[in-house]
Amino acid sequence: MINTLYNLTAKGLLKALSFLLATALFATILLNSTAFSQYFGGRIPYLAILAFYGMAILWIHGIGFEIRTTLWKAVFLPIVGYLIVLPSLWILLNK
Repeated sequence: MINTLYNLTAKGLLKALSFLLATALFATILLNSTAFSQYFGGRIPYLAILAFYGMAILWIHGIGFEIRTTLWKAVFLPIVGYLIVLPSLWILLNK
């Protein structure tokens, strides 16, 4: 099941989307660090770690690194990265 979910996102356009979303989140954190620290580090500091985890997933996927073992595919599943990064970007860009 993990291999099937991972292979759903193994397309070139989704890898480019992953790279662009990771870059956008990085740039937003870098340029808007005060908002990031208020909304992600203030009340629940684990949200900042979660945002960095999602960004790392999308960087790995976007660069094109191919993961072979099922355990690491489950840890770095791009769908999870999308579910973390998209709301993070939405919060940072709308506040």
